[in-house]
Amino acid sequence: MDFYQICALTATGAFVVLVVFVVRAVLQITKTAEAAEYLALTTAEKVDKTQSTFELLEKASTFVDSGVYRTVAMGIDLFKRLKK
Repeated sequence: MDFYQICALTATGAFVVLVVFVVRAVLQITKTAEAAEYLALTTAEKVDKTQSTFELLEKASTFVDSGVYRTVAMGIDLFKRLKK
């Protein structure tokens, strides 16, 4: 074998190794993308499930900030004073 045949064989071997590496990388990227999609879907479902809790907290916060709460607190305080 002369020098050019050795170089061609080496280049062909390097190209085959590169192709194998690229195929394995693409397969791993595909698996990672599927896992990320699954994670995003399950996270979205969990957020949807907790949405009602956040709405309840918002309503409670609005109630506390409103005059109704102040009126109820004043009534409780008056009841406590009258009870003494």
